Parts: sequence; structure tokens; C-alpha cells
Amino acid sequence: RRQRQMCIRDRAETGIIKGAHTITAFTQSGQLHPEFQTKFTAIVPTPDTPVMLYCRTGNRTGIIGNALVSQLGYSDVTHLSDGIVGWTAGGAPVVAFKP
Repeated sequence: RRQRQMCIRDRAETGIIKGAHTITAFTQSGQLHPEFQTKFTAIVPTPDTPVMLYCRTGNRTGIIGNALVSQLGYSDVTHLSDGIVGWTAGGAPVVAFKP
């Protein structure tokens, strides 16, 4: 099973991990984006599909990852606890986001 990487942040600012899918998880007011669940399940088809979430600093993906496990039954969800900021600080590569 191939792990799906998913970015839920403003990706133009820092780039994305190569091969990551991008989804807007939250509206500007902080509410869950109305299209998030539909887009997420199109990319992550079954609850046992491995998925790694990341955002800028890891805060939002921690929240959404916990909700995916506790409320929707996903069983293989991880996230970058320091987000893309920590990823790049550690020297890991990113690519430019192309909408």
C-alpha cells in the first residue's frame, strides 16, 4: 500500500513535498472546508489507506488527523508534527506548488 501525502495548508509560501496531494481543510474563518471530506475520500479511498498529513507547523494536521481517526475510522494516519517548516529546516526537499 502506497502512503498518500496530503498538504492542507497554503502551499505557495513554502512549496510542497513532491507527489503530495493538496486539499484546503479549513476556511479562512477556521471552519472545516465544506469540500474537504469529499476531496479527502477521493484521494484516500479506504480507512486503512496510509496517509501522512502536513500543514505549515503541524497544528492543523494534528487536529484533523485526530478527527479522521476518532470520528471517521481511519486507522493509518500520521502527520508531520513540525509541519513543512520542520521538514525544510531538517533539509528535506520540497518542490514549487503548481495549481
